[in-house]
Amino acid sequence: MKHLSSIAAIIYLASLSACGSSDMPVQHADSYGYITFSAQSQKILTRTNHYEAYNPERHPATMGVFGYQDNDAANPIFHNETATYNASTQSWPTATPKRWADYPNASSFSFFAYMPYSAEATLTKTLDGTCTIAFPFSMENATAPVIFDTKAAPIICALPINKAGIDVENVDRLVNLKFDQTLTGYNLSFRLDAKMNAIRHFRIHSVSLSGYLATSCTIARSYTWNNGTKSWTASAIKWNDVNRATFVDTPIPYKSYDDSKVYDDATHTAIVTSTDYTQWGANFYTIPDDAFTPEIKVTYDVEMIAEDGSTVVTRKDVTSKITLNKDNFGNLTTGKTAMLNPIRILIQPRYLYVMADQDAYTGHLLID
Repeated sequence: MKHLSSIAAIIYLASLSACGSSDMPVQHADSYGYITFSAQSQKILTRTNHYEAYNPERHPATMGVFGYQDNDAANPIFHNETATYNASTQSWPTATPKRWADYPNASSFSFFAYMPYSAEATLTKTLDGTCTIAFPFSMENATAPVIFDTKAAPIICALPINKAGIDVENVDRLVNLKFDQTLTGYNLSFRLDAKMNAIRHFRIHSVSLSGYLATSCTIARSYTWNNGTKSWTASAIKWNDVNRATFVDTPIPYKSYDDSKVYDDATHTAIVTSTDYTQWGANFYTIPDDAFTPEIKVTYDVEMIAEDGSTVVTRKDVTSKITLNKDNFGNLTTGKTAMLNPIRILIQPRYLYVMADQDAYTGHLLID
């Protein structure tokens, strides 16, 4: 009986070995044979830049793709093809599917991309192997000089992706792209001088921008192939053919932040004290432009807390202005991408104002 049991065990183990054999055909998903893409976007930070997974709540919804085989840009696989995010697979299939198997003799592939898709985007190649992506961008149809929705903020590939020829069973078929930000970000915060705050606070009603500001441009970036290292390098992002227009009192809409009690959603106002800086509105983004020097206009009430605890308005609808430039903000940076520039404005009476080292970092809104 023991002998028969041993034979049965051997047969059973052999059957398990056969099931796990490499001779068994590998089952792939239906989309395995198609050229598809993945995306990571550069974060917008104040210091260092990293990449994050694509999020349809924060990033553009469409992608434009260029691609060719064997360094032959004249006969592209993709010529500004639309790719759309598939949430179930977390990948970007193209509108016109292309199979890897359609290019069995290719020794290499190169892929370029940008977001969001534009029918006017181009990819040009020079004799030295430099490829340039260019596509138009407009600030919300040129009706405002800033945008607040990062889904409308254009991004462009950090580097093209170069792949060797694809074998039939090569599992690394997804083209993993990283995208860099092309705009500059800002936010506005206010604080009172400590002596002003001893008996009062300011209640901001509105903040707006005025000036001759960029509305549209052509975003471009060049990439050069190095035969020695078999890799791409990227140039800095450029903004060509910048168009500007004059804007008067473009509003920075009210926004509350749940972690603070200084915001009043009922009146859409924010209280400014000397305790800390109070941010007004959401982060906003602009075309990086040295000519971006808007005038910031703030409308507020001056309020005092009476002995009985009630709020008394001592001055109503006061308007003050300050220009966003290097004279008022010594450390202002207007030409760097993926940067969030905190614009801090300290409200002081003129008779208290004394020049200090910190002036390089903070603008002073002096009131009479």
